[in-house]
Amino acid sequence: MDVVELFGLKGVQHTPISIKNARVSQEANYAIVIEEDLDLSIDFFSFLSQTVHLLDEDDSLYCISAWNDQGYEHTAEDPALLYRVESMPGLGWVLKKSLYKDELEPKWPTPEKLWDWDMWMRMPEQRKGRECVIPDVSRSYHFGIIGLNMNGYFHEVYFKKHKFNTVPNVQLKNVYSLKKDAYEVEILNLLKEAEVLDHSKNPCEDSFLPDTEGKTYVMFIKMETETDTSTWTELAKCLHVWDLDVRGYHSGLWRLFRKRNHVLVVAVPISPYSFLYSCGPVLPADFPRELQAEQRILMSGAQRLMAEM
Repeated sequence: MDVVELFGLKGVQHTPISIKNARVSQEANYAIVIEEDLDLSIDFFSFLSQTVHLLDEDDSLYCISAWNDQGYEHTAEDPALLYRVESMPGLGWVLKKSLYKDELEPKWPTPEKLWDWDMWMRMPEQRKGRECVIPDVSRSYHFGIIGLNMNGYFHEVYFKKHKFNTVPNVQLKNVYSLKKDAYEVEILNLLKEAEVLDHSKNPCEDSFLPDTEGKTYVMFIKMETETDTSTWTELAKCLHVWDLDVRGYHSGLWRLFRKRNHVLVVAVPISPYSFLYSCGPVLPADFPRELQAEQRILMSGAQRLMAEM
């Protein structure tokens, strides 16, 4: 609450587990939700002020979040860059009052249901296909190591090495490109300029990515359905990012940085972006069987790509 007082804001301190104590001011148009075990970046409120208008201008958006689930010290690079993701990251986020009052409050889980409110917010019945805007470099940092779903080991593995912005007065890039249609144009342009990585190499090894900086690369992983998460899980483990479930993607595409290069990961065939490479740059026709067995990550080449679309 010290932060609230410092910025002259209105705040409510509570644990939002029922309608009775989940309160939103009648005068406010938005609500900022901040868990008590978060540090906020120096530009946290600036980040929100530059993006919150998108919630009014694009009804395909669910929230603005300060947290990037895949934004670790080795996978996040640009504090001015924004993404759209299909998950609800939480950990410092803003939503419209109308979303809460009209949709969420009437069916907010009562205490006997024992729901984690953030998990409940992520359910398809609540999200309804809407997305959240997130930064490449997170504006919040989770320091708590004791809690209902947290312990020291879990924090060490999944939270301690998250990248946290320390740059003041960051001017965000192309905020309006985060609107639904404009974002599709941006993604398509990125994919068209991207260089296909050599899929005969092991993606878990440093040599998988060339020793370059500032380039855009694309790689493909197999994902037959939304519940077919085994390939992404294996890749996430070797990249040392969140691997407990599938998060941080947009239409079957993940964005992250490696060696200061922008890397796009496309899930085939579920991603609508798969078609771009059916007649474009060609993946190797065959991979070593032992590599397929060990990693279960790489596709079997252009012939398989075309056959599955």
